[in-house]
Amino acid sequence: MVTDEAIEMHLPRKGAPEVFQALVRKLAPPGPGEARVIVEAAGVAYADIVTRQGLYDLAPLPVTPGYDLVGRIAALGPGVQGFSVGQRVAAVTVSGSYVNQRNVDARWLVPAPEHVDAGALVAAILNGLTAWQMLHRIAAPEPGEWVLVHGAAGGVGTLLLDLCKLAGVRAVGTASAGKLAVVTARGGAALDHKAGDLPRRTRELTGGGVIAAFDHIGGSHLRRVTMPSLRPGGIGILYGGYNATRDGRLNPLAAVDLMLNGRFASYRLFNRGQGVVGYSSPIWRDQRPAAYRRDLASVLALVADGRLKPLVGATFPLKEAAAAHHALETRAVSGKIVLVAS
Repeated sequence: MVTDEAIEMHLPRKGAPEVFQALVRKLAPPGPGEARVIVEAAGVAYADIVTRQGLYDLAPLPVTPGYDLVGRIAALGPGVQGFSVGQRVAAVTVSGSYVNQRNVDARWLVPAPEHVDAGALVAAILNGLTAWQMLHRIAAPEPGEWVLVHGAAGGVGTLLLDLCKLAGVRAVGTASAGKLAVVTARGGAALDHKAGDLPRRTRELTGGGVIAAFDHIGGSHLRRVTMPSLRPGGIGILYGGYNATRDGRLNPLAAVDLMLNGRFASYRLFNRGQGVVGYSSPIWRDQRPAAYRRDLASVLALVADGRLKPLVGATFPLKEAAAAHHALETRAVSGKIVLVAS
């Protein structure tokens, strides 16, 4: 039975995972352009860790985190078209999805396939959309070309490897020594990210460098590792600043380094035909909404037919959000961590 009672895991202030508070409040009817969604599952993202530490501008404290969700529509607000009550949907929400139900801007909703595990679906929303748009919208490699995937055993990295394989693109995947088998199993050429000169090894393996490199670390890593791994005409794609907020804590020196090393000599880039692009899923969602909806729908369809296999590392009940954050921060599991609302 659907009620107006909403349960949410709230962050009243920054701190350790124990700052989470379970709140119960009455949920207002969906407003114009909104849909009420009964949440089946929400993803736990590194951005949620940064949010909890008060370091994420898109979700300032106090806030209920939750970057993405999958669920079912319980009610539609005025003016919403193209959706129906009972329909399964997915969305990138940036915040607010550590809940059992919530009102969501209908512009963010995409129909989600039936008969697919909610955890597998939510593991492909933020991570899959990020991988898809970076590969197909920004990098656009041709079949047979090489790309470099840093953190290739992680949530985005594994999906990038899957998508490369589907597109006939060859991928070098970096990971820690204990996770190289994950990279190999996904079809990547695995390299230990700590074993020697990574740009040199990448150039040797690929016969001159990669056409695109995907970097979630930033800072000097972008300058020292990612850009030297490119061939002429290649592009470095930055989609995170992990080095500046490692383990959810601000590293002032790394933050300064991130800014300084993002400035590359324009003539050097011009002479080599190279580029650096930043990717942010909320920007694409809000500035190119049609592309966002098409691309997320494509990702979910690949999950539904089994061609894209998100790696779900652990599932926690909603009220155990603190434990989920501990697991992510300590790297206790490989793959996406998921919260289930029921």
